[in-house]
Amino acid sequence: MSTKWRERKELARQAWRRLRGGELTPWRAALSVGVGLLIGMTPAFGLHWLIVIAVCVPLRLDTGVAYLAANISMPFIAPFITFAEVETGALLLHGHFMAMSPSDLKAAGIGTLVAELICGTAALAPAVGALGGAVAYAFVAWRRRRRVAPLP
Repeated sequence: MSTKWRERKELARQAWRRLRGGELTPWRAALSVGVGLLIGMTPAFGLHWLIVIAVCVPLRLDTGVAYLAANISMPFIAPFITFAEVETGALLLHGHFMAMSPSDLKAAGIGTLVAELICGTAALAPAVGALGGAVAYAFVAWRRRRRVAPLP
C-alpha cells in the first residue's frame, strides 16, 4: 500500500471517529436523538445534514444517530409535521385551531401562516426531541443492562 493511501485511510478513520463522537452511552444516544429530532422538525429542508454536523461535532454527539433522527421530515411525512406545527402555532397564538378552507387561508395571509409555523415549530420541535431522547435513553440503557446481565 502506498503512503498516500495510508494517509487518506487514516484521515478518513479520524473523520469517522470525530463524527461518531465516542462510545454511545445512554445519555449520548438520548442527546443525539433529541437534537436530531429537534433539527428534523424544523422546516429547513435540505439543510438538516449541515445543521446536524454544525451542532453535533462540537458537542461530541453521534452525528450519524442525530442525522438518522433528523430524517423524521421525509417527503411523505413532512406535510403532516408542517400541518401540526401550523395548527399548534394557531392554537398558541390565537387560542383556536386554524380554519382550513381556501378562503380562510387567503384571508389569514402568508404572514400569519409563517408566524404560526414558527411558533408551532418552537413548541413542537423541543417536545418531540425530548420525547424521542427519553425513548432513546431507555432503549440504550435497557440494551446495555441486557448485555451485561449474567445468564441464569
